[in-house]
Amino acid sequence: MRNAAVIDEATRLYEEARRRLLKNEPLRGESGESAARTLSAGEVDALKAVGLATELFDKSFERDPLTQSIADYMALLETSYSTAQAAKYLKVDASRVRQRLREHSLFGIDYDGEKRLPRFQFERQHVIPGLREVLAALPKELNPIDVAEWFLSPNPDLEIDAQETPLSPREWLLQGQAVGPVVALAGMLE
Repeated sequence: MRNAAVIDEATRLYEEARRRLLKNEPLRGESGESAARTLSAGEVDALKAVGLATELFDKSFERDPLTQSIADYMALLETSYSTAQAAKYLKVDASRVRQRLREHSLFGIDYDGEKRLPRFQFERQHVIPGLREVLAALPKELNPIDVAEWFLSPNPDLEIDAQETPLSPREWLLQGQAVGPVVALAGMLE
């Protein structure tokens, strides 16, 4: 009975992650709320520096971080474009996409002998502005889930004066804001 419940929960987590990724929404947080909305970047960094998490952990299998991570990773892969799909979406040759992956001006995940390109880096058949610079600043050892979550989660350091709601790095770049603040934040990730 417990195994069926675990499978049901993993399926639910996968479907939720898939839905969020297709809408370019953050993967984590209670009711879609990211810890970044309630804590400043300095507070989050201080907690992480001493090995603490910013999310509540319920020890039941329904909240198992490993199950959550597996579901998120599989959803990230499944919703990402193959090289050929990305080329078609961008209306370029597949060799150009492969070149951009080698240059690290596109983010790719190695999976089953091919590259998968998460959707968060695209909008309206274009690559989001400033992506090359931001990717260059991101630590190379980051997990693909962490990269996607970072791009999609609101960051309290990315607020426009007229708005009180923080923007995600993706939203910030899509609104034509300066790339520098996002590059600086990317460089601070660990």
